[in-house]
Formats: sequence, structure tokens, C-alpha cells
Amino acid sequence: MVCSRLLHALCCCFCRITDSVPGDELKVTFPTMESMEWFNIILRQLWPNSQHYVNHLCKTTIEPVLRSALEEYRLTSFSFDEVDLGQIPPRLNGIKVYDEPSLREIVVDVDFEYFGDSKIKASVSELSFGIDEIKISGRLRVVLKPLIGHYPLVGGVHVLFLESPHVSYNLTGSANVFDLPGLRSIIRRALEEQIEQLMVMPNRLPIQIANDIDVAEFNCPIPAGVVRLHIVEAENLTQKDFSILNKGKSDPYCIMRIGLQNFRTEIFKNTTNPKWDACKEYVCSSDVRFGNEIHFEVYDHDRMTDDDFLLMTSLSFQEIWKNEIDTWLPLTETDSGRLHIKATWYDLSDSADSLQTQLEEMSAIQLPTKKPLHSAVLVVWVDSVRNLNDHPGTYVRLSVDDLEQATKVSERANDPLFRQGFVFLVRNPWTQKLVVEVVEQKHSRPRGKVEVDLNTILNEPKLEVRGKEFALEGDWGGTATLRLNITLRILKKTVAEDADCVAAESE
Repeated sequence: MVCSRLLHALCCCFCRITDSVPGDELKVTFPTMESMEWFNIILRQLWPNSQHYVNHLCKTTIEPVLRSALEEYRLTSFSFDEVDLGQIPPRLNGIKVYDEPSLREIVVDVDFEYFGDSKIKASVSELSFGIDEIKISGRLRVVLKPLIGHYPLVGGVHVLFLESPHVSYNLTGSANVFDLPGLRSIIRRALEEQIEQLMVMPNRLPIQIANDIDVAEFNCPIPAGVVRLHIVEAENLTQKDFSILNKGKSDPYCIMRIGLQNFRTEIFKNTTNPKWDACKEYVCSSDVRFGNEIHFEVYDHDRMTDDDFLLMTSLSFQEIWKNEIDTWLPLTETDSGRLHIKATWYDLSDSADSLQTQLEEMSAIQLPTKKPLHSAVLVVWVDSVRNLNDHPGTYVRLSVDDLEQATKVSERANDPLFRQGFVFLVRNPWTQKLVVEVVEQKHSRPRGKVEVDLNTILNEPKLEVRGKEFALEGDWGGTATLRLNITLRILKKTVAEDADCVAAESE
């Protein structure tokens, strides 16, 4: 397999490097294009052998999600008819390996670019079209995990872009194929959205290498922690709105971005010193603190024109990790204004004893912010459904209160296999429940249901149940069962012994 060959070549090169440098001094960084030529040579040699793997990836992973996305626009039967990789491989223009011995994984960032000659032929709603002149560039992360004690030493690879990559391509087709109103823009939008949903942080593309690893833990690992971010206030913002009645004020709001995720505060009218008191929580993977930043942008809201930029700044996850942050952030791209941020990293505990402490802390924080916060993280692995009465296309829908997620559709099968994981933030496990429904795709109608009171998980060893067969209630009741892993983790504030709280600056 191409991935195994690539990993073997990478390990050989890595071993040569470590043989020449003492272990404590190993900090490998290749900041220039020339530094990556050794790996680009490997890519050029492997590229002709990648055709089969890429075809398999397109048909089994990308095609189903694109087909589902295009069906929302009433475009049916999407398929890849031909995928030709061409002769030009991707290039890696710099690499950074993060040195963290305590982690049971290897985190590598590379500057990736692909300006290739690949050509793709596809069809949708009986119309054929092509994709060529594909260009993709961005910061790509490769996480090698889990590390195992036998060849190939790594159980799999997670691949993701830290931010949405720069993507461009040309759509081609026979005469009149794109004359249908909006068809070109619909296909473009669907393609770009699926790239983001497939492998832009927090989404990632898992590639399993070893067969003897836990599939659930590899595809949906337990998060490393939760960051609670509090956008407190800004002051001395630029005055953007001028009128007879309103002299020198703005209507500011703040946008916080982490990869694909973003959060927007409310708009404060007629002020240059807004006090938002807005909280947001982000579930974090174990590699998130390496090379990742939280971006803050403040704008002045305007009704009739585009909103005016006021302020931009950022905060690295490395600063937050096991620290309590309470600071005014330095600003960029402007000479007026500053932003007050609080941030706390929470580890995840498998002890129910941590819950009461977290609920009390939430209550204290919610009083001024009036925003719902969370005390726990729920991870659900949907493995399979067995013994359905009939064989329609089905999917599984999960919900905790008003938060809802769903699996991909499994085509007609008596024992559909899903193998997908989902993560929920939970306010109070004592009072909330997980609802899992098996839904018939054709009529979007639930035909079987399982309800799990989360307080029952609090009584389980390590707050989890694994591989449990739940009997379905409803039309598909009787012998039909749903196989799930359910894991609950409680937020627990943990500050490193050598870390000091970063106090708010007075100036």
C-alpha cells in the first residue's frame, strides 16, 4: 500500500537524522523549499503508484459525501467516472516536527502545494463534466498515531489542514452542460465544502495502516481537553460612524476563529468600549496546542455597506495549555484599540467526583455572561445496526437536547455498518439524555430509537460503555439492535505546576 511505503521511507530518513543528533538536542525544522527536496524525491517516485489508492479514496470516501451534498440541490447520481493523477506530484516546501516526548503520537506540519496536471471526469444528473488545473496550497498537518510496538511502528495517520487551504480549479464540460442556472456555482460550492468537511481542522482524514488497532479509538479518539474562552471587552476602538446625531462611535462585534469553527458576539451599539462578556468552549485534540492559534477580529457593523475592520489579534493554544489567561492581547493591522480575553484549559476526567466542582464553577461564570456552558464531553461511537426487518437505506441520527448530528447513509442492508464517531458538549449529565434514532432515508422517518440517560453512564467504570448492544424501540423493534460505545468525560481544571497565571495587563 502506498501509505505503508511512504511511512517506511519517512521512518528511514528520520532514523538517519536521529543517529547524527543527540536525542535531547533534536529539533528538526526545514524552513525552506530546498530542505524538503529529499522528501519531494520520494513523492515523485511514489506518485505513479498512488493512482489506485486515490481512485479508492475518491470512490469510497469523497463520492458518497459529494453525492449527498448535491442531492440537497436536487442533483442526483453524482459519480467519479475517471481520476487521472497526471505526472506532477505535490510538493512540500518546509517541515516542522514537534518535539514532545510525553505524547504517544508524532505531530508534523508541512507547507503543502499541488499545482498538478491531474484530470477528473465526473457526472451528475446525467450530465458529464471535468475538473482540471487543480491548485491547492496550505499548512498541512500529519499526525502519526497510535505508536505501536511492532512493524510498522505506527498504527495510522491523521491528515488535516490547519486552516482552509487555497483551492482553485477549472470546470469543463460538453456544450451547454453548465448552461443550467447556477449549476457551475453549485458544483463549486459543494466541492469546496466537502474539502473542508473532510480535512480542515477540526475535521481530519484518518488513514489506518495497522489492522490490529482499535478502530473506534483511531477514528474518534477521546479529546485531550476543552478550552473555555471568554471575550470580555474591548476599549479605545477606532471611531467609524459619523453623523449629525452620532459623533465618533462604532457598532462593534467580535469574531473568534479556530480552523473551520467560528463564534460571533452580539453587536454593541454606539460605543468604542464594548463589554461583550461572551463565552465559547472548544473541544481540543491532543495535537491542537502545536502551531495553532485562535484568531480574533473586531468589526464595526453597518447596515447599508460592508462592515468596517477595527482590530485583529491572536492567541496561541500553547499559551493556553494548562494556564489561566487573563490578558489584553496585542493588536495587529491597526494602531488603536485592544481586546481583553480570558482563557482556561480543562483536562478531561474519567471520575464522576469531578462533576459537582465543575457545575459550581459553571454557575459562577454564567451569572454575568448568561451563556450556556458545559461540564462534560460525550463521545459516541456508532458501530452498526443488526437484524433490521427490511433493507432500506438508513442512517443514524444522534441528539442531546437541541444538538443534533448524523451518520452517513448506509445503502440497503440488513446489518448496516456505520463506524462513525461523534462528540457533544454536555451541560449537566445528571439531567440530560442521549437520543439515538435509526432513520429510513427515503422518508426521513425514524423507525427505531434508543434513549440513554447520561446519569447511568456516571455509574459505569471509567464513565464508559463499550460495544454494548441496545435494543431498538419502535417499528424496527424486536430483534433489531444498535451497537454503541458511549464515553463521558468531566471537565477538570488542571494547571501545570510550573505555569503561572497570566494576569491582565494594566496598560
